[in-house]
Amino acid sequence: MAEIKGIISKGIGGTYTVRITDGELAGTRVLCQIRGGIRYKKQTPAIGDHVLIEESGDPDVPYVLNKILERKNSLVRPPVANLDYLLLTFACENPEPDLKLLDKMLIICADLKIEPIIIFTKMDLNNQQANDLFRIYSECGYKVYLSDSEDALDVDRVKADIKDGVVGFAGPSGVGKSTLCNKFLESEEMAVGVISDRLKRGKHTTRHVELFDFGEGFLTDTPGFTQLSLFDLGIEYRSVINGYPEMVKLSVGCKFDDCRHVNERDCKVLQALEDGIVDKGRHERYKEFYEELYARRNDYSGRKRYD
Repeated sequence: MAEIKGIISKGIGGTYTVRITDGELAGTRVLCQIRGGIRYKKQTPAIGDHVLIEESGDPDVPYVLNKILERKNSLVRPPVANLDYLLLTFACENPEPDLKLLDKMLIICADLKIEPIIIFTKMDLNNQQANDLFRIYSECGYKVYLSDSEDALDVDRVKADIKDGVVGFAGPSGVGKSTLCNKFLESEEMAVGVISDRLKRGKHTTRHVELFDFGEGFLTDTPGFTQLSLFDLGIEYRSVINGYPEMVKLSVGCKFDDCRHVNERDCKVLQALEDGIVDKGRHERYKEFYEELYARRNDYSGRKRYD
């Protein structure tokens, strides 16, 4: 019996929805259960997995999942694989933008080979901060968009930056991710949350990960992404700089090949920081991540030590 290629778009209670991606049935969604061999190998299917399936003979669950193909990347929380793009969404105000969280997510994107696109919402609540954030991150080399209730995000412009593949939304709750998802999908697939007046935080509304058709690719929300730990993901302190492309470019001119860009002589990053070329906040957050990961790697006891 011929195997069929597909991608897992949804999974609930051990039953998976697979969107067939080739042949006469391309575009069709079918229900699948896992073949025993996959369980034996302790492989857990994830949303976004490319898989091989075949007919099962069971009218209730007509297909069986035979094999999970090699992954480009994968996350445990949320359980999603093969992300190509992440739309990192933060409000300019209400809630206040957590730039340490944003930089952490940019480090993760760099490590997992995911292309980030930054969206700052609610610019009408703090126009000055919106413009400052746009300048800082666009000068770092990232694609950055601004939106507010009156000047809505130009979805077509963002789509032009995204080719086929799996696109995820990530960011704190209450910043408008679900509203933007619905705008991108031209539907009401995502439940929309509200901001708590007392805590100034959003209420989580996404209950599970699901892929929705989006042009030639797929779109999904990624609840839980903001809670990911750099240490738990296995990201090393030397890799932190990859989330700071503006510093990567400058570092080739540093005197020492192993320059940490913290307090070394003839460091081009520190010179650019002094000249106002590198953003002070970005550099401070870089040092925090670097020192935190180094400390955990070396059973840090409170004294700064480096290789």
